[in-house]
Amino acid sequence: MFGRREGKLITAPKLGFNFEQLFTPLNKKEMKQNFDRTNPDEADEYFMDCIREGNLKNAMTCFDQEAVYMDKDGNAISGLANIEKIVANLCNMKPDIKIYKHKNSLVGNDLIYRLDKWTMTATDSQGNPIKMQGASAHIMRKNADGVWLWLVDNPFAASFFAD
Repeated sequence: MFGRREGKLITAPKLGFNFEQLFTPLNKKEMKQNFDRTNPDEADEYFMDCIREGNLKNAMTCFDQEAVYMDKDGNAISGLANIEKIVANLCNMKPDIKIYKHKNSLVGNDLIYRLDKWTMTATDSQGNPIKMQGASAHIMRKNADGVWLWLVDNPFAASFFAD
């Protein structure tokens, strides 16, 4: 696309490239450098960015001190050291995780119940492709600095409803 005049598309075929690609971001992480983690959506975006980049240290700053992680079997994993082992596996894969639908429900002033649907593609340590999709149910808590952190992280909520 080169431009529009009176609602009609004007093209420039002699340019030899798709002009629109110059203005279309390749992915979110290339566009976003700073995140406002006082916004729950951006706090979630920050966590996804850390995972995609394989940045375990920063990914762990997204969890509350009292955080609980729900594994795929529905077991509650508590303690930041235990959660870090799980997050480290994700960071090592540097997966492409995309949230394509979400809903936040504020509970009081400092809690949010968050539901989302996601897709993930990655490659495991043996070089095998991984492709997953699911739904998450999370509880986020606002800390004293106003930053939203994971209190309960359940990325496998969809499996609860599967028969």
